[in-house]
Amino acid sequence: MGSVGIVSACQSTGLAPTGDRVVGAVGCTVVFPGPDHIDTTGVVWWEYKQNENITELSVVLYYVESWKLDILPAYKDRIVFNMSNWSLGLKLQLADRGLYRLRREEEDKNGKWIQLEVIEPVSQPELWSNLSLIGLSTELVCSTSVEKVAKYQWKKDGKPLPIESHYQLSQNNSVLLILNTTWSDKGSYSCNVSNEVNWHEVSLELPVQLLLFLELHQQRTQLADSADLSVVHKKDHRLGSVVKAFSQVHSPP
Repeated sequence: MGSVGIVSACQSTGLAPTGDRVVGAVGCTVVFPGPDHIDTTGVVWWEYKQNENITELSVVLYYVESWKLDILPAYKDRIVFNMSNWSLGLKLQLADRGLYRLRREEEDKNGKWIQLEVIEPVSQPELWSNLSLIGLSTELVCSTSVEKVAKYQWKKDGKPLPIESHYQLSQNNSVLLILNTTWSDKGSYSCNVSNEVNWHEVSLELPVQLLLFLELHQQRTQLADSADLSVVHKKDHRLGSVVKAFSQVHSPP
């Protein structure tokens, strides 16, 4: 019997089973291959057990001469057994993970098992940040609803994030902290979330603001609520002069 399964097309390209292990995504179909040759008589089993310490169950019982096929109820409507080559197709649920093997009637129960890993695909992540202000820390958070995520990867303006103390990663690299934010930190940040069966990427355009601009905007909003419009105009003129002078000193090159 072949030692590997065939990964279905609904999984990510480039993913392939190796050795006696098969990886599949929830909702996809994995195909366990049949033997090198088939018989015209006898009985064939596809067996399953959750781990080495559990008694095996007969997922499929096939009587070759009569073409009679019995399928375990838990697998009904999810299994395709090919009577011409004895391969087994299975549409995956998380509970299907475990050990599988094909056994003929004359074979003992010491045959080789195939390990099936079933993984839930990662969902489209969300990416958000706090207010990014010059001189303060900026936090970007990348989150997905799937618990088992193998890797988070960050990019800035399409390039891998530089490895330096200015950037700090935490919580399995799902949180990016930018220390002492500067003008050069503004740009497009992307977060790539992946596991063995798929990946997704999300991007966010990060602006950088001056703390003084924020304070002046708040002051103007408060003044606008005043009934004395002449006060607003005078304040606007004075604040505008301050902003212009400050920008000349602190504007990016």
